[in-house]
Amino acid sequence: MNYKTLTLTLLLGLATHTSLQAEEMMSHEGHDMNQMGDMQQMEGMKEGVMTKGIITRIDEANGKVGIKHEAIANLKMPPMTMVFRVADPALLKDLKVGDAVRFHAENPAGKLTVTAIQRG
Repeated sequence: MNYKTLTLTLLLGLATHTSLQAEEMMSHEGHDMNQMGDMQQMEGMKEGVMTKGIITRIDEANGKVGIKHEAIANLKMPPMTMVFRVADPALLKDLKVGDAVRFHAENPAGKLTVTAIQRG
């Protein structure tokens, strides 16, 4: 084996080893990050992450409420004004148009639903 062949063999071996190490590290990092994201999302669900908004309309008869809201993190929804169903019409009791609120919304069966709401 001459010097060039030996050098090339060593470099290829090193490149392959380094590439495998990098790939292994990335898969572990990604796994850890996914676990952390899952944990944060589960904590958010347990805590019922609240979103700020302003009541724009109340329709107690149909169990709906209009809210101009900030981004809803758990639904990955940007800020906007929209109408939500309410899980329980009693949630609308004592609320009026113009109230600042904090609420939690979910999307069961494709129907955006407020599951908790409070003034604030």
